Amino acid sequence: MNKLLVASVALCALAAFTIVSQPVWAGMENCFVVRATADARNQQVSTDRAQRRLQEYIARNLSSLTGKHISPVTTNCIRTSCESTAIVCHH
Repeated sequence: MNKLLVASVALCALAAFTIVSQPVWAGMENCFVVRATADARNQQVSTDRAQRRLQEYIARNLSSLTGKHISPVTTNCIRTSCESTAIVCHH
């Protein structure tokens, strides 16, 4: 009985959290995943280059979008090769 009660409370909490925590860009019509990569001798340099390339790409190629929202940039590295990713959405 206690296990069933705990499981149902956990399920309700998970459902409530999912409904409340939907991001701003979830209701947007058009979303793009934008990626930029860089490879350098040093991981920090590679991270900086990938993030800079991502920002430059968004500024240069997606500047005409009105009402755009950019998600936080995530950067993943394997050794000295890094990839930065962001989601760009607009109305």
